[in-house]
Amino acid sequence: MCGIYTVVLQSEKNNSEKNQDAGKKVLDGLKRLEYRGYDSWGVAVVANDKIEIEKRAGKIGDVVELTLPEAKVAIGHTRWATHGGVTDINAHPHLATDGSFALAQNGVVENYQELKAKLIKENFTFISQTDTEVIVRQIEKMAGDKRPITFALVGNAFRQLAGRNTITILTREGNVFAVRDGSPLVVGKDEHGNLFLSSDVVSLAADASLYYPLESREGVEIVDGEVKLYDIDTLKQKELQFHKIDVESLRLDKGGFPHFMIKEIYEQAEVLGKPLVQPTDLFEKLVEKISGARNVFTVGAGSADFVSGQLSFSLRQRGVHATAVKAYESRSFKTLVEKGDVCIAVSQSGETADTVEVVEWMKAKGATIASIVNMPGSTLSRLSDLPFMLQIGPEIGIASTKAVASMMVWGMAVAALVGGEKLEKFQAAVQKYEKELKLWFAEKEKTQQFQKLADQFTNTRDLFVLGRGQLYMSAFEAALKLKEISYIHAEGFSGGELKHGVIALIEKGTPVMCLIANDGEKNDMLSAAAEVKARGARVIGVAAEHNSLFDEWIAIPNDQQFIAVSSFIPAQLLTYELALKKNLDPDKPRNLAKSVTVK
Repeated sequence: MCGIYTVVLQSEKNNSEKNQDAGKKVLDGLKRLEYRGYDSWGVAVVANDKIEIEKRAGKIGDVVELTLPEAKVAIGHTRWATHGGVTDINAHPHLATDGSFALAQNGVVENYQELKAKLIKENFTFISQTDTEVIVRQIEKMAGDKRPITFALVGNAFRQLAGRNTITILTREGNVFAVRDGSPLVVGKDEHGNLFLSSDVVSLAADASLYYPLESREGVEIVDGEVKLYDIDTLKQKELQFHKIDVESLRLDKGGFPHFMIKEIYEQAEVLGKPLVQPTDLFEKLVEKISGARNVFTVGAGSADFVSGQLSFSLRQRGVHATAVKAYESRSFKTLVEKGDVCIAVSQSGETADTVEVVEWMKAKGATIASIVNMPGSTLSRLSDLPFMLQIGPEIGIASTKAVASMMVWGMAVAALVGGEKLEKFQAAVQKYEKELKLWFAEKEKTQQFQKLADQFTNTRDLFVLGRGQLYMSAFEAALKLKEISYIHAEGFSGGELKHGVIALIEKGTPVMCLIANDGEKNDMLSAAAEVKARGARVIGVAAEHNSLFDEWIAIPNDQQFIAVSSFIPAQLLTYELALKKNLDPDKPRNLAKSVTVK
């Protein structure tokens, strides 16, 4: 869940641009990657035949310039802490004892305690609490007195590590080695032959015009400005084929908004139809596979888990035996998956470690893999038999807004097609809904209402969100947004869960958001609202129609087909306003990262 950025510049005679400082380019690249981790940061450069490092705890966004000398080669890292506290010493890159190389890592060394114990017995010393430093010492051990470091040596050391890890190494000679297993890494190249490594394509777009996403168990070496691709296990060289980056679609811009989050919330009125434009026959192939499958499993984690749950719900309504699997609780399903089953994986980044692991073993069991992701060249897309792209542009805010809404609409489309509806008809319905949503966002009264509620709930300790049926997953998603951004203890429940224990938590003044659709669950949800109101709760109705039970009514678009989306958007706006009231950063909530590449 960390960010890696590396720059290798060619000689100045081949470059016309003025900025020829690799360290500065790495700094800028890390700022674009900060959504992947912002506990601490660091940059290492080669200058005057030695490696110099600047690193410290804290966010990189406020750093104007480095104190490092100008250089042609540099590596950098933004950290999301897993092992060891957020300190300067634990920040990456980590330096070899003799200063011969520096290393940055994304992932978790699952056997680091075993390796560290052996290394300590062999008189290797450690100055940090990270599992990353174990990789450094392991390379030192295997290198012995041999210098310079080679790719073969790095590959041999890397194979001693358990878990999903990606590393980048800078040597004193100015060589760069990188290895990927699990956590993503992309090679970039510009028109001058300058080379880059990054954790995603989005951050590369400002520097490179071409890219190659490393597969798991692949690595690269960059020596004398030339990049070579290798298989980690065989150490055999492979062909490296670059692809063109669509720079315009990956542009990072707040568009005049104060934060990415609010920009991306409003973009929901423009992007919901984009996932419906896919390569010819892709939807038809998925519908055919679903219709012929004994079991359909939908898989996700976090917000994607709720999208997965909504998709399974919608498929079951069409007679499909669909089961939602929480990616991190999937092991008990291994005995149920068989050849011919379908797995639909949901992930904004396409790199979610828990989800990737499930897809890998389901694929090995013979399941057809479909996926919906937003990141070009992601692991899930490459693992999929039927890869779908969201195509909604980068989502930079840590908490998903436009991506979760777009993925949910995509899932609704899949279910509709399975039920026999034509894609063109569904697309027309989405276009109509986008117009309604745009008008809804434009209502000044709505902004004022959420600002007023934020004033009232600034010191709220607990908040509950109730939903049933098609709004069950929406309740979970609404509660998650409130937790992620405003740090309120918000919990989502089924309205039917109240009498089975939840109602014990209701006391006078407790805010309870009730998500209500005009469907068969309406009367039961109104009963749930009445029950919490009788215990003193403050009922906030999220519905297209008002009801006397509501102490506060948040009116949403009266489009019942997409009410599952409309019902969690108010929580996005409320939590954003709460963050502003509390002086919190809505784009970078504490302890969270955008791409969850560790389990």
